Amino acid sequence: MPHNIVGLDHTLVGVSDLEKARNTYQKLGFTVTPRGSHIGWGTANYCIMFEKDYVELLGIVDPKLESNGLDKLLEERGEGLLGMALSSDSPEETRTSLDEAGLNPTPLIDLKRKLELPEGDVIPEFKLIRLPVEGVSERNLFICHHLTPELIRSPEWEIHDNGVKAISSVVILVEEPAVFKEYYSKLCGTLNVTLTDETMTVRVGQFNMIFVSERDLDLLFPGLVIEGDWPEFPYLVAMTFTVGDVVKTEAHFETAGVSIQKISGGTLRVQPKDACGVLLEFRK
Repeated sequence: MPHNIVGLDHTLVGVSDLEKARNTYQKLGFTVTPRGSHIGWGTANYCIMFEKDYVELLGIVDPKLESNGLDKLLEERGEGLLGMALSSDSPEETRTSLDEAGLNPTPLIDLKRKLELPEGDVIPEFKLIRLPVEGVSERNLFICHHLTPELIRSPEWEIHDNGVKAISSVVILVEEPAVFKEYYSKLCGTLNVTLTDETMTVRVGQFNMIFVSERDLDLLFPGLVIEGDWPEFPYLVAMTFTVGDVVKTEAHFETAGVSIQKISGGTLRVQPKDACGVLLEFRK
């Protein structure tokens, strides 16, 4: 991949009640890590770990402290998918390469957070790169490198009752996907950008960002239920997971009392109202 960007690192889901969100995703069959918190801020998270990527459930636990704009986002847009972090295997080389390509990255940003383990707190450390992206905001898409991956990964956290193995795609609703083709060709490589009618797919390792217009959204998600009007675009609508066995995934949902929609081809769908504002799909 160009710029030493190797795939997806994680997605972020903003939630209004962090403990309720943890319970919601546990009911969906996900194993949720111990709680983490952002040092000096009023935000905390729970993570759902897979072998190479993960989902971060992000909420406010102390409204008196800085939330990095999460309070405003939740007020304006409600719960839902906030963004994606792509993964770099060499942040210094990534930053230099992005700069040489004229993509105007920030200097490397140091980030630490506290993870509350039973045996005592640990402090995972990261390097971030932000850049002026197109089709989404800078908050929606950035680059992450883990300095201490062993602190946030444990084999038992990567085993899920619903059989999910990885995040395969995120769908982003925009007005005109085609206008972003040149930018993502520079960021992710020309061969990794495919434009089909009104839909643009950007492949990053084994992960896809799918940019779609409102006109074609119903073709992807017939029967999608959204309460109220669409928030301002860009809007991150959906996340798709790869599972080991769809039959076993469906069996878990039935046992747990999770409402699902069965789509042709074996895909299972959970509506946003049952997943903290995110449309979830599960497929082989």
